[in-house]
Amino acid sequence: MQRRGLSLVALSCALAGAIPGVLLARRVADAQRRVPHLALAQTGARGADASTAAQAAFRPTTIDGVVQGFDPSQARRDRDRYTTDLSGGRKAVLTLDPNWQRAVSALVAAHQIPRSSVVVLDTDTGRVRVYVTRGEAGAPDLARDAAPPAASVFKIVTAGALVGAGLNVETETCFSGGWHRLSLRDLESNPRRDRDCVSLGQAFGRSANTVFARRAVERLNTAGLLAAARAWGFGEAVPFEAPVTAGAIDMPDDRLEFARAAAGFWHSHLSPMHGATIAQAIARGGELQRPWIIDHVEDAQGRTVMQHGAPRAWRRAVSADTAAALSRMMTFSVSEGTASRAFHDPAGRPFLPGVDVGGKTGTLTAATPYRAYTWFVGNARDASTRVSFAVMVANDPVWRIKASTLARQVLQIVYRGRATD
Repeated sequence: MQRRGLSLVALSCALAGAIPGVLLARRVADAQRRVPHLALAQTGARGADASTAAQAAFRPTTIDGVVQGFDPSQARRDRDRYTTDLSGGRKAVLTLDPNWQRAVSALVAAHQIPRSSVVVLDTDTGRVRVYVTRGEAGAPDLARDAAPPAASVFKIVTAGALVGAGLNVETETCFSGGWHRLSLRDLESNPRRDRDCVSLGQAFGRSANTVFARRAVERLNTAGLLAAARAWGFGEAVPFEAPVTAGAIDMPDDRLEFARAAAGFWHSHLSPMHGATIAQAIARGGELQRPWIIDHVEDAQGRTVMQHGAPRAWRRAVSADTAAALSRMMTFSVSEGTASRAFHDPAGRPFLPGVDVGGKTGTLTAATPYRAYTWFVGNARDASTRVSFAVMVANDPVWRIKASTLARQVLQIVYRGRATD
């Protein structure tokens, strides 16, 4: 059959000059019907070429900015990953660690915290590994909401500016008062009253308001501290795949209000997403990086139509030397400062031996409606894992848990697989 088919094709070609075009076409078609495998092979080749060409022409777009309709607070478990639904049957596949995300979500729910958010980033890449937000129905996603006051987390900005103005971690200040509020009297040095002497690092760890207020009045000014805050991203929305509210900042000229702002009393606001990027910048030598949570987007057929590009810088906040000084100050918070009880048992033993943790607490209470805001932002690392995080808790009059304790439990999940009381 093959020989006959081939001969017919050859015959048709040979008669091409003598046989009219219509008759020639009929002869060729008849020959191909007799050897169907030739026709199929030709059609298959054309189809393969077209398919290859179509695949070569298609390139997923790179995610570079807000993805329309994306809401990370709606993440749901999808087998061994977390996803969110987008319009048109598309699906965003997220960077969340399934085990960490599930355990932290259960932890926050178990504490029955009315309003809280936990954001954990991979320090090296900016990938979001945990994204948990809990609040009233219809309320904004707290992870991206900058309504909460930054409180003493703002001391990171002030400390960095003071280092830039010539102070260092060991610079000593003697002070008195100012633990819960600041008055003009607290700004004045008085050797008879100022019996508590601490280094700048210890003042950072203990969140000593008077030290930061006095040193800011002495070394900084309104324009300089405002510029420092803007370098850290205050007043600007964090670049992310979903909109993040810009952290409001104002820097008053009044001497007392300027001192209060420098210590973290009300003049600055922060979202947990922004807080995590600030901590990450300290661990990365002073450079803020764009956080990202979408690994890729699939269409209704499961084809990747959008994907994340390479990690990208946002802006430089401080020099590498200043970042190193801030990183050292953050260790005082855990070793002997405001977070020491959260990270050590009653006998003084660390809950996370072998894990280096540093951070900054913040506490501020709003009267109407009552909101007791507590923060802990920081970095943690062991031999294989580096994370940067922000934990914000807004308690009602009946407190459930402080942010520093919740942060320690989150890190226990990350490094130990489970949290303890």
